Amino acid sequence: MTLTYDEAIGYIYELPKHTTKHSFEEGREFLDRLGAPDSGMNVIHVAGTNGKGSVCAYMESILMHAGLKTGCFVSPHLTDCRERIRLNGQMCERKAFMMAFEKVYELSAELYVPTFFEYLFFIAMLIFADEKPDAVILETGLGGRLDATNLVRSKEVCVITSIGYDHMEYLGDTLEQIAAEKAGICAEGVPVVYWEDCPGAAEISRVANLHKSVEVALSRGIIADIHRENSGIDFCLRYKYDSYICPHIRTQALYQVENAAIAVCALREAEKFASCLSENDHISGLNEMYWPGRMEEVEDRLILDGAHNVPGIEAFIDSVRDDGAVSRLLVFGCMHDKAYLGEIEIIAGSSLFDRVVCVTVDSHRAESAEVIAAEFRRAGLDAQVAGDSREALGIARDYVSTDGLYAYITGSLYLVGEMRGLSNDRF
Repeated sequence: MTLTYDEAIGYIYELPKHTTKHSFEEGREFLDRLGAPDSGMNVIHVAGTNGKGSVCAYMESILMHAGLKTGCFVSPHLTDCRERIRLNGQMCERKAFMMAFEKVYELSAELYVPTFFEYLFFIAMLIFADEKPDAVILETGLGGRLDATNLVRSKEVCVITSIGYDHMEYLGDTLEQIAAEKAGICAEGVPVVYWEDCPGAAEISRVANLHKSVEVALSRGIIADIHRENSGIDFCLRYKYDSYICPHIRTQALYQVENAAIAVCALREAEKFASCLSENDHISGLNEMYWPGRMEEVEDRLILDGAHNVPGIEAFIDSVRDDGAVSRLLVFGCMHDKAYLGEIEIIAGSSLFDRVVCVTVDSHRAESAEVIAAEFRRAGLDAQVAGDSREALGIARDYVSTDGLYAYITGSLYLVGEMRGLSNDRF
């Protein structure tokens, strides 16, 4: 059966209704039956609660600046499914996507139907096998230990960006349990890079030792002299013994300083890449990285941020605090299975926003705008309900038409994707 591209995308989106997650052994068999496309790949594996995508993008940019060919598998996407499968910073071509899709589709008739995430991962690995990038960067989808990306047999370096409360129904109710699941990406003899003071650090260390990994626990003290200005953020980083750089990143998101720092340190620990990278590669790579939906100013004083859990909202608030705004409006939408009551409490407690516009995200998992607005009002904020994302965006645009007023859109990467997709001529 031959499908068109649109039919293939529609089929993949229907998968959550028709299949469930499969065992690690089943996943490895599927990958082997596809020809073991991971064989010979130089894999960088990234797990964590927040910051994974940004860290992948920083590493991708640095490696590309050094002249290396990159493959990158990340999630979620904002507007196009192929954003998840990147070659040298660009989403894969439709032709390559369809060739890989057909191979997975044919094998699924023999073995089993993969989940949405598994399907895209298998497609990505087939594309990377054909393109033969110098480095393959894999972002875990959920957790790490049982994630499809952990099926790969060899790795150059592993990174754990952060540990926080999210997806507790799958990963556990404590930070230690969550950390253990994330640390499941550790591999024997492979460096694992993480922050020594992150929640669950002791558990990461335990699992790393269990896997006989090479631990690289970073101190926050390697970062100094952070200075934010209109064009972005300057900071200094001591990334390896006496190695010292002072890069500039083009973002207002303070949390990106730590993401940029851990990206540099992880690449320095990967022997395959460390000798290929100059100081200028690090500085220029960090400066040139673009990652949409993370404190992204898409229009004057209208900013999108994909924060979608309590740690993410805390980091979002830290970045908003010093924007110099006279007044702020917040557009907020979220998933019903997220801990959004805690997010609302943090937002209300910050006293940074004067108005909130609530919207129902276009997803079967979405919480209704009416329920969200009621919770914001209960927390003491003036909240209104927008009929849809287009109406919410219109309210935000009207708001920022007055000098000194800022509008932020957050609560879900799916909401950010909707907003970016509403007007290609404006975004």
